[in-house]
Amino acid sequence: MADRSHTPGAQWTTDEILALSLMKGMTGVAVRDAVRRSHSLLHCIAEPPTPWLLKYFQAGLFDDARVREARAAAEYQIECCTKHGAQILTIWDERYPALLARISYPPAVLYVHGGLQPADAVGVAIVGTRRNTQYGKLTTERFAERFANAGTVVVSGLATGIDTAAHQQTLRSGGTTYAVIASGLDCISPHYARNLAGEIAARGGAVISEYPFGTKALPAYFPQRNRIISGISRAVVVVESGVKGGSLLTAQFAADESRDLYAVPGNITSEKSEGTNRLIQKQMAQPALSPEQVLADIGIETAPRQTITHTFSNTIEERIYSALTLEPQHADDIAEHLGININEVLVNLLMLEFRGIIRQLAGKQFVRL
Repeated sequence: MADRSHTPGAQWTTDEILALSLMKGMTGVAVRDAVRRSHSLLHCIAEPPTPWLLKYFQAGLFDDARVREARAAAEYQIECCTKHGAQILTIWDERYPALLARISYPPAVLYVHGGLQPADAVGVAIVGTRRNTQYGKLTTERFAERFANAGTVVVSGLATGIDTAAHQQTLRSGGTTYAVIASGLDCISPHYARNLAGEIAARGGAVISEYPFGTKALPAYFPQRNRIISGISRAVVVVESGVKGGSLLTAQFAADESRDLYAVPGNITSEKSEGTNRLIQKQMAQPALSPEQVLADIGIETAPRQTITHTFSNTIEERIYSALTLEPQHADDIAEHLGININEVLVNLLMLEFRGIIRQLAGKQFVRL
């Protein structure tokens, strides 16, 4: 568990901590150790406080030239932050998320675009496959909406699929979301993820990275990203995942750090639910049967959902609405089930959709809202 009870001495500035973090060979653990045991960067260089650091200094990795390079690199990062409207937080900053600071290997430095909620804000992560099913998308949207309405921060990884659905639904619901990325803040790709990141930051959320500006995402960075997703969250919900999905790494981090872990049960014949079903089978995760269950388990009270009474223009509208559920149904199946001409069904479905009480999905399928 990280110790940030020691406040850096008066001579340790954010710039110096950043410079130290940018030196070759420095890890988050080494940075925390150096700051905890030294009065300043100059003191750390003059008298390396641990045998580990002494080894690197003796190898010439921290000579005067490299220190100057690190200071220049820190200056450049600060300039990038100013240009992009971002900020740099060290683990000793009061705004640094409290839960994240307590994991085994927290980042010593975070680069943040947007606004963080208070350090003790409750976050719930929603993660899953990049190649989700319709079931996975609808379930993600349902959970994200309820979490957002309950005032929790919805955390995810800005990837295609479940992550994107979680971020987008949170924004539609007027909530706050954090996107944790595996690159520098200026190297987000593809373009739709870049656009979504900008929207997240502009609407009160935050895009978070432990990687400096100019860092492009590499495969090895994603597991490191995943530990931040789980570390910043009070609970983690895995919606869909194959047996080798990256979200299972997030689940493992959550289990290791004693986070509440949930998995959405899925069709036993679907490879997209094989990973989540196994998490439940192995008793690593609780089955996530509803967002209200998750919120109750983490101590967040929610008001019962109000029953909304709809008025209808005609009996066909009412019959169609009554036949719809949260499960997608094709227009042809609705027409056959109700014994109504398909053209009449389509016209009335369109009217119900215009009024915002049903939703059309791909392939002329419809669900209630």
